[in-house]
Amino acid sequence: MSSAAGTDAWDRTWAGWDAAFALALALAASLAVAVEADPAGGSRAVALAALLALGGWYAAFGARALRSVAAAPAWIYTAGMVPLFLLAFAQVSAVGFLLFVLYPHAWAMFEERRPAVAANVVLTVGLGLVTLLRWQASPAAVLAQVGISLTFSVAMGLWVTGIVRQSVGRKAVIAELEATRAELAAVSREAGVLAERERLAGEIHDTLAQGFTSVVMLLELAGAELDTDPAAARRRLVTARETARQNLAEARALVAALSPVDLHEASLPQAIGRLADRFGSETGLPVELTVSGPPRALPANAEVVLLRSAQEALANVRKHAGAGRVAVELRFQEEGTTLTVTDDGAGFDPAAASLGYGLAGMRRRVEDTGGTLAVRSGPGGTAVEVRC
Repeated sequence: MSSAAGTDAWDRTWAGWDAAFALALALAASLAVAVEADPAGGSRAVALAALLALGGWYAAFGARALRSVAAAPAWIYTAGMVPLFLLAFAQVSAVGFLLFVLYPHAWAMFEERRPAVAANVVLTVGLGLVTLLRWQASPAAVLAQVGISLTFSVAMGLWVTGIVRQSVGRKAVIAELEATRAELAAVSREAGVLAERERLAGEIHDTLAQGFTSVVMLLELAGAELDTDPAAARRRLVTARETARQNLAEARALVAALSPVDLHEASLPQAIGRLADRFGSETGLPVELTVSGPPRALPANAEVVLLRSAQEALANVRKHAGAGRVAVELRFQEEGTTLTVTDDGAGFDPAAASLGYGLAGMRRRVEDTGGTLAVRSGPGGTAVEVRC
């Protein structure tokens, strides 16, 4: 059992085992002195010598066998312990109570149960033979004694070691579960970091990156019109300034983990209307906004998804579509709210545009809220539909 139990069950009890054996041995020696030796030639001196030799044998080999994980020290101790005990028992039968400490030795020394049972059998059968031959006891009485002693010792040993093994196994399972929990916690933290990084990347793409793109485009247009149309250039600069301020507000909201500025200051239809107005001002494209159904308050994450989807769809129109007209429709229905952005541009292949933070990011954002995204595109234009 020493290996199976390891430091968990037995290692903290070695001093107790030593003390129990020393106490039992001292009591046996006291009885050998106090009681009469057995009539058939028993000798106190021989009993005391055997007990003294048993104590020395335990100090030399027994204590080491109890603490070892190898079987060899246990067999060496057993080979000396059994004859010394039987010799003392043959002189003074009262020392037989030492079995109460010698039986457990076998279970504590051997890792496997079979050698422990074998050591118990050797002790018990030896005890029976000494009783039969030395004391001339009846075979029936000896057989009953051997059967009772062996049954008791083996049953108690199996029961106690079973409990110890079960406890060690439970501790191993608990340790494994704790290690697994720690690994899962580390994985969850890493996944949380990656998810937050992905979220921030999407937020930056949908807000700051698009805002800076608008500012750069407006400044380039203003620079081109500065000499030919100063009034138009000034309008471009005013729009660029407003866009930059909007971007600054978005950056502050992003840092503070607030909702988008437009939603923070207005309802969803108003926020999408402002977005459409800015888009028309920046690009010169007419934007038709339609809101159908009774507007109602939506969960914050759904409103953010719809607004960001409109923002991304309009950004794609500006960058890729070459459209002459854009329509934005927001429908409030009992089964959900639907945003549709359509244009009459050149169209594109949605499958080829699945990389990056554009449509792919929009799709992830929509699916995270349990919504759906549908993109239909061809030579006659594009329609992006988001349902939350």
